[in-house]
Amino acid sequence: MVDDSERVSRRAMLAAGVTGVAAFAGCPGQGGSTATQGERDGDAAGDGSDADGEPSTDADTDADGDPGSTEVNEPPETAADPPTELDPAESGESVLVDQVGYRPPDPKGAVVRADATAFTVFDAESGDAVTSGELSDPSEDAASGDTVRHADFSGVSQPGTYQLALGDGSVASHEFEVADGVWGRTLAELCRRYTLRRANTRIEDPVTGLEFGPGHPQDAEARMYFGDEFRDEGDTVDVSGGWYDAGDYGKYVTPGAITAGQLLLAYEQHPDTFETGQLAMPDGVSTAGRETGMPDLLAEVKFKLEWLEKMQRPDGAVYHKVSGTNWPGMDTSPTEDDQTRYVFGLSTYGTGMVAGVMAMAARIYREFDADFADRMLENARNAQSYLEANPDSEFRRDEGQDDGSGGYAKTSDREERFWAAAELLKTTGESRYADYLESELADRFGIAPPAVTWGNALLLGHWAYYTAEAGDEDRQSTIAEQLVADADELVEHVGSEGYRVSLSTDQYYWASAKVAVAKGNKLLLANEIEPNEAYVEAALDQIHYVLGRTPTTYSYVTGSGETAPQNPHSRTVESTGINVPGNLVGGPNASADDPELAELIEDESPPPAKCYLDVTGSYASNEPAIDYAAPLVFALAAFTPASAIGVE
Repeated sequence: MVDDSERVSRRAMLAAGVTGVAAFAGCPGQGGSTATQGERDGDAAGDGSDADGEPSTDADTDADGDPGSTEVNEPPETAADPPTELDPAESGESVLVDQVGYRPPDPKGAVVRADATAFTVFDAESGDAVTSGELSDPSEDAASGDTVRHADFSGVSQPGTYQLALGDGSVASHEFEVADGVWGRTLAELCRRYTLRRANTRIEDPVTGLEFGPGHPQDAEARMYFGDEFRDEGDTVDVSGGWYDAGDYGKYVTPGAITAGQLLLAYEQHPDTFETGQLAMPDGVSTAGRETGMPDLLAEVKFKLEWLEKMQRPDGAVYHKVSGTNWPGMDTSPTEDDQTRYVFGLSTYGTGMVAGVMAMAARIYREFDADFADRMLENARNAQSYLEANPDSEFRRDEGQDDGSGGYAKTSDREERFWAAAELLKTTGESRYADYLESELADRFGIAPPAVTWGNALLLGHWAYYTAEAGDEDRQSTIAEQLVADADELVEHVGSEGYRVSLSTDQYYWASAKVAVAKGNKLLLANEIEPNEAYVEAALDQIHYVLGRTPTTYSYVTGSGETAPQNPHSRTVESTGINVPGNLVGGPNASADDPELAELIEDESPPPAKCYLDVTGSYASNEPAIDYAAPLVFALAAFTPASAIGVE
C-alpha cells in the first residue's frame, strides 16, 4: 500500500489541471448552516413522488475477463505531452474519469470539457505514454450546460495507475487505477458503513477511528406516541437495534426494509462475492454470525432485520419509525442525544415491505441459521395476513411526529403488497400467494416499474415473481418483456447524455445520485433475462458517474476518489470529527430543498447537474443515507471478486 506522502510525491510529478468548479459545487472545508427541521422528508425518485420527494398522496405510483496487454498506439501529432508539474489537487476539472478506476476488460471512457482534439494516457508511475487517440466531436449536454467530448481508452487493460492528459499536459484527469478488483475497497467501505451506523451499540472501529456509544440506550424503553389495541399511549416498548438512517438519528422502517431488501438481493444474485471476515468488522460486533460461517454482509443485515421484527405488532402490522421529537444539534453525538424516543405511526406500505424482506430472509438465511429463517417466515406470513385482512391503504400520522425526524409518508401501498406476496410465493411455492396476486393486484403485472426506492418496491416484486419457480409463465414473460424494453430505452438515453448518466434533465432532485445507480441496476437485471453488453456498459457508466465522472467534478462517495465529499450532512461526522468512508451522498438537487442550495441556485443559477454543495448545511444534496448506498452495493457486487473486498 502506498502511503499518502508517497502518493502526493508521485502525483506532484505527474498531475495537471485547473481549479474545481467551486461556484457550482462548493469547496471542501467550507462550513455549512445547521438544519434543524424539514430534513430529508423523502427522495423524489421518479416513482410518483412530489417535488419534495414525498410519494404523491393523490394516486398510486404507477464478464469478467483476463487482463490483456496494454495497447500502445503511435501518438498522433496532436497527442498530449506528459502531465506537467502542478498541484495534484488542481487536476480533474476538465477531464473527468472514474476517480477510483476501471476493470481491465471493460470499456473505458473520460468526459472532456476542454477545447482539444486528442488525448494521451500515461502510466502514472513512469510517465510513459501507453495509448493515445482522437477525441469525439463536441456535443452539448443539457443537464450540465457543458460542451463535452469523449475519450475512449478501452485498450488500456494492463493493471496499473494512469492519468489522461490533453495538449501540452496542462489539462489532465485525476489518477485512476485499472485492476480486476478496482472497486473492492469501495464496496467494503459501503458495506461496513452499515455496521458503523448501528444504534444502541458501542462502536470502536480500529479502521476509521470512529468511537461512540452505545448511543440512544433509551430505545430499549421507547415510548408509544399514540395508543392502539395492543399498547396505550406512553407505554414503553423495546425497539433497540437497527441502523441510524441518515444524517440524523432516526430509525425508519421503510428505508430500512428497502435497504435490507437490496442488500439481500445483492447476496442472492452474487453469493460468491461475499464472505466471512472480509469487512473487518469491529471486535464484539456480530461475532455469533461469523462463527456460523455467515458472510459479514448477511450478519450485518440480520442486525437490521431483528430491529424490524421489534417494530412489528402481534397482528402483523408494522410501526413506522423511532426518533425523538426534536432534531438534535449537528454536533450532538449519539450518546449525547438523551431526549425521550418514541415509536411513531404505522403503515400498510411499510408492513408490505417488512413482509417482502422477511420472506427473502427466510430462504437466504436458512443455510446459516434455520431458526432465524423460521422466525422471518412467520413474521412475513403475519404481515401478509394483516394486509389481506386490511385491504385499504393506511398511513398513520399524528401531529408532531415529524418534528424531529423525516416523514417518509406514502398513502398508496399496492407496489409493496405485490413485493410481499411475490417474495412469499418465491420462498414457499404456495399457490395461495399467486392467487392473491391474481385476485388483488393483477394490474401491477402490466406496469413497468421504476428503479427501486423507499417509495416504490414494485421492481423487487416483479423480480421475485419472475424468478419464482411457482410463477405463471405468461406473467413472467410479461415482466421480462417490460424490463428488457425499459432497458433498451435506458441504454439509448445513457448514450445521448454527455456524462453517460441515466438521469434525465428533470431528475436532478433529492437523492439523484442514488437514482442514477438504481436505474443502472435495472439494466443489470435485464441482462440476467437477455444478456446484452450494452446493458452492462450502461450500468457501468452509472458507477463511473457516482465515483467522479460528474459535472461537479465530485465523487459522491466519501473516501472514494480525490474529490470525495469532505463535509457530509451527518451528525456522527460533526460530533466525532471522523468522515467515515462508504457514504453515498444525495448528489445534485435542482429543487432548492435546503437554504444552502436555495442560495446557490438564486445567486449562480447553475444547471441542474451542478446543483450540489459539499457543505454540512446542504442536507438536500450532501446528506448520506442507508438506502442511498444500497443500490451501489448491488451494482459493485456484480463486478467485484470476493478476494478484492477489504479495507487493508
